[in-house]
Amino acid sequence: MDTALELFLSSGYEKTTVQDIVKKVSVAQGTFYYYFASKDALLEAIFARYAKNMVTHIQSCHLDNVTVLEKLQLLISHFYKLCYDGEPGLIAAVLYREKQGELINKLWRQLQIIAAPLFRSILEQGNQEGVTHVMHVDETLAFFAGIIAALLEASSPAEFEHESDPAIIKNKLEIAEKLIATLFGTPPGSIHLEIPTVEE
Repeated sequence: MDTALELFLSSGYEKTTVQDIVKKVSVAQGTFYYYFASKDALLEAIFARYAKNMVTHIQSCHLDNVTVLEKLQLLISHFYKLCYDGEPGLIAAVLYREKQGELINKLWRQLQIIAAPLFRSILEQGNQEGVTHVMHVDETLAFFAGIIAALLEASSPAEFEHESDPAIIKNKLEIAEKLIATLFGTPPGSIHLEIPTVEE
């Protein structure tokens, strides 16, 4: 996966072949297909690794003195930054440039599935404590994912032909904060989002 990531970033996802990957790691092509059904499956595994690491990190922050709202804020912030930080951010830049919309959507759905149990756990705890008010958790998470997807699309770098004016992005973030607070039934002003910084 590390070798594939290196090749995707240096040569592009579309131009990198399975043959390129196995040649660089000096294994037979059959060995690749023993572990991965396709190049797309390998890319999904790279994203899944990052998402699982993110969930593990957030779970490790769930100390007894951390409130439900703090847990929720942490998860929302991490989830929003998924396509800007580390491996996902670098690969997302490549996929956007190559106009791999279908693949991006597939990876986005995968990230939602991996993060859903943690969101569900936090919201259920919040409901019990009266901090959140969510009647239909799964349906609510689907709407939350839509809000975040709209933000990611709006605040992608200008080179991907999306919004580039920081003032407009800031306005959209403020709208999203209100929508998410309403969606999760948290107090007004309890959710905060920041404009992500994209590493070159």
